[in-house]
Amino acid sequence: MLKKWLVAICCAAVGLVACTAADDYDSQADAIVDNFTAEEVLGQLAQIAIFAVLNQDYSLNEDLVRYYAKLHVGSFLTTPFTNGPNGDVYGWTVPEWRAIITRIQEIVMEENNGIPMVYGIDSVHGAGFVLNTTLFPHQINGAASFNPDLVYEMGRITGQDTQAAGIPWVFGPILEIASNPLWPRTYETFGEDPYLVSVMGDAVIRGLQSNNQTAACMKHFVGYSKTPTGHDQDGVQISDFDLLNYFVPPFKAAMAAGAMSTMENYISINGVPVIGNHKILQQLLREDLAYEGLAVSDFGEIGSMNIFHRVARDSDEAIRFSYTRTGIDMSMGYDASYLNGTKLLLDESPEYLARMKESAKRIIKMKLKLGLFDNPVPGLDDVAKVGNADDVATSLEMARESIVLLQNNDKVLPISPSSSVFLTGHSAHDVGNQCGGWSVSWPGYGGNDLLPNGISVKTGMEAIAGSNVAYFNGLYVNGSYSEANMTTAKEMASQAEYTIAVIGE
Repeated sequence: MLKKWLVAICCAAVGLVACTAADDYDSQADAIVDNFTAEEVLGQLAQIAIFAVLNQDYSLNEDLVRYYAKLHVGSFLTTPFTNGPNGDVYGWTVPEWRAIITRIQEIVMEENNGIPMVYGIDSVHGAGFVLNTTLFPHQINGAASFNPDLVYEMGRITGQDTQAAGIPWVFGPILEIASNPLWPRTYETFGEDPYLVSVMGDAVIRGLQSNNQTAACMKHFVGYSKTPTGHDQDGVQISDFDLLNYFVPPFKAAMAAGAMSTMENYISINGVPVIGNHKILQQLLREDLAYEGLAVSDFGEIGSMNIFHRVARDSDEAIRFSYTRTGIDMSMGYDASYLNGTKLLLDESPEYLARMKESAKRIIKMKLKLGLFDNPVPGLDDVAKVGNADDVATSLEMARESIVLLQNNDKVLPISPSSSVFLTGHSAHDVGNQCGGWSVSWPGYGGNDLLPNGISVKTGMEAIAGSNVAYFNGLYVNGSYSEANMTTAKEMASQAEYTIAVIGE
């Protein structure tokens, strides 16, 4: 059904001039958006979570898809399994994702004269929200490898597997500078050195976008990680010198690498929420750095100016602040309620339609660059590549190269396979804990069942040393233990030459 739009796209339906200026994305985007109604412009600026178009059993509700399509919604995002399973189903496979994306795209294009939507998802260490793909170690491991060629491959394979699912927009990489080890998202970063983060960010973006229809999204612009307490979303105080010399360089490198999009963040800087911050999202991003790519909010962040930051009296005022003060383009959220505020803004201040058109053109331009008008559900040729042996070997190589030996007092390592070892700790036999967050769901899962291709520390050590490894987990994940378990652990430790405790994050 999608193929029929190839004819419509090149005809008068959208006024596209691709036939005569295939490489001039700006003029093509201008031609398309200049023919939009105000409602079509505003619709492009909305990104809706997939929860909004699913039935209770997570099947697609086509009536709801059509409802949002008639509102001209420009983008959908995420997995419905991000916060947990639906019964005994924990995610979708590549074919299941492709079926869902294809049907959404068909309905959207039917209702919008061939204008496609763009689907986005968090694939931050492999396509972690697509079952049976190749997971990689996290970005902090990529940094510890000091091997940008491997990080490039991580990006390439992540983009390939995500694209195979029909999804062309990856919400990554994370380009924060790790500033406080208490921050719970430190593992998602490339570390604390702006130069290393810049080099690795450049590599992973080039890898992601080496797939013909994948857009990277550098995030979270900017200063998000400089939490004074370690608590996520804490406001920060930061000087212009530190901002420009420590936190901006990785984003500048990402722009030079061609990152097609960026995402802002949840914090306030010097008391001003980033989502409504003229200095950060207009003067710095759009003027000083001259960034022309798509800028999307983090999830629900425009509304947070009312419910979290408390600087807007209601969601309508929050929308006005964002679109009159900043260079933000797209609002990521649960549903289309955001559109009420943008319509009110234009009703009260119609002169802002030109500003909204600027954003719509950046959105359409990215869709053109991704080839979505010609191939609305990309990645069919990549389906057979998912999980191939070479990709798995690349992930394993990154894991090996990222191992950091902090101390080796008295040359204890390597341990002989013939030595007796007592293995303990709540992560010693838990592949889920080894994989961390953004693995099947955003917080990840403990246990081994959902990641059958992984190898736990226990399984790996037993494969080498067999019965010389004795295992007992007497420590619970919250750090507590029973006296009986402690007695058992002490007894087993006393009988072994070595004790290895695998604690994890």
